[in-house]
Amino acid sequence: MTFEDSITIPKPKKGESRGIVTVKAAEATLAAAAAAFGEAKFGLLRAERSAGRISLLYGLKGRQLDAGALAYELNN
Repeated sequence: MTFEDSITIPKPKKGESRGIVTVKAAEATLAAAAAAFGEAKFGLLRAERSAGRISLLYGLKGRQLDAGALAYELNN
């Protein structure tokens, strides 16, 4: 079982090279995935960044991350 979601990356502030994904955005996508998986444990399988969006694929065998760790992972 998998669940796919995406995050829109905000435009970068002046002087920054790219936009930053916030912890709030990471919490929202994790909440959506939690609703899709119910009681089952899930984690991040893949994240692809392109053209102002990050596509996320969650699955049962992925890396389990909290919102802060997910935001850090997506920003680096």
